[in-house]
Amino acid sequence: MAKRYSRQQIKKLYEKKCYFCGEDNYDLLDAHRIIPGEQGGKYNDHNILVICSNCHRKCHAGVIKIDRKYMSTTGRWILHYWIDGEEKWA
Repeated sequence: MAKRYSRQQIKKLYEKKCYFCGEDNYDLLDAHRIIPGEQGGKYNDHNILVICSNCHRKCHAGVIKIDRKYMSTTGRWILHYWIDGEEKWA
């Protein structure tokens, strides 16, 4: 029987590394919802970000604050966020 992957696993396999620090150990990667599930956030392209468990904890602790992902005119996703109070666009 073929193995079935969840959306989170597929995203991790596709992205292959943490968005913030570049960690590439699959076992340490998480699929983080920008809008939390309890607020209606879904696991979809505009609401999911692959990050390592360390950066995931920083997001939930408020060290990394994510505004949201924007689709650019070139068709790439751009993330608006803050790390330690410094605004970033990537």
